[in-house]
Amino acid sequence: MSLTQLQITSFRNIDSAQLQLSGGLNLIYGLNGSGKTSLLEAIYFLGMGRSFRSHLSQRVINKDSDQLTLFAQLALDRGPAKLGLRRYRNGDIEVRLDGDKLQRLSTLAETLPIQVITPESFALLLEGPKARRQFIDWGAFHTDPQFYLAWSNVRRILKQRNQLLKHEASYQEIEYWD
Repeated sequence: MSLTQLQITSFRNIDSAQLQLSGGLNLIYGLNGSGKTSLLEAIYFLGMGRSFRSHLSQRVINKDSDQLTLFAQLALDRGPAKLGLRRYRNGDIEVRLDGDKLQRLSTLAETLPIQVITPESFALLLEGPKARRQFIDWGAFHTDPQFYLAWSNVRRILKQRNQLLKHEASYQEIEYWD
């Protein structure tokens, strides 16, 4: 999978930009405040439906606009694809893949897999096993199509087992889950 073209409108300090990207390595450089991090954040936003820098999506919309628009052309294993996202200041979001409106944001992550590493990523070392597990799970989600199904089944089973433990179920009930 590769990102071949990107159009950004009203995203943070980027009023309008269009980039042609190579299928290989792309170097992004420029002066401080020129929008390098905003460009990376826009790509992440297109793949996740949210920012890695702010929990409030309204903050990424340019102050002079009531919406942001991100559009990409992708080279996927199944062939070329077009991915578009529009986020409104009121919180509404519209996402399209090849012209079809997407009902689930998780389809974004399946289509444009992204793993971000920021200066804050050192938390993986400090926060303990949960943060590291989430990071590894996210990587596995993108490399193995069956991973998500197996992962969600394991989470559901663990929830059920933990509920039994919490309510002091009998050994026979718990033994089934172990």
